[in-house]
Amino acid sequence: MRPGFMVGLLSLVVGAVLAHAGLFRGTPAPDERVKIPPKSVVLEFAEAVELKFSTFKVFALEAKDLKAAKAEAETLFKSRLSLKGDEGSRADAGLATTVATAARVEIRLKEKLEPGYYAVMWKVLSVDTHVTSDFYVFSYQP
Repeated sequence: MRPGFMVGLLSLVVGAVLAHAGLFRGTPAPDERVKIPPKSVVLEFAEAVELKFSTFKVFALEAKDLKAAKAEAETLFKSRLSLKGDEGSRADAGLATTVATAARVEIRLKEKLEPGYYAVMWKVLSVDTHVTSDFYVFSYQP
């Protein structure tokens, strides 16, 4: 075999192994400013996740600019992602996705979102048994 072919094949295999369930795309997107209140947030992962063993949350933030929103979101991510029974303080209304495993997860948002910044956060168990977690911020500004 040619050396270039082997390097390419190895890169593909290593990339697939390291991918796990990282976020591929979010809608609204990270740092996006939307003018119409979204009805949901859609997260698309690099591979399917086990919804029963995963957590998804959206919180309204008090910050007035993106930099402050990211700092506030990071604090919430560290302190609130693992909490149970906090549905009343969140901006989401739970999952719209109902299958056991999915690479595309839809999180319903509560009606009448106020203008401002929102933190989207997750901790997922991928079908390859790796756990990943992260967050991002978007804003609704009509």
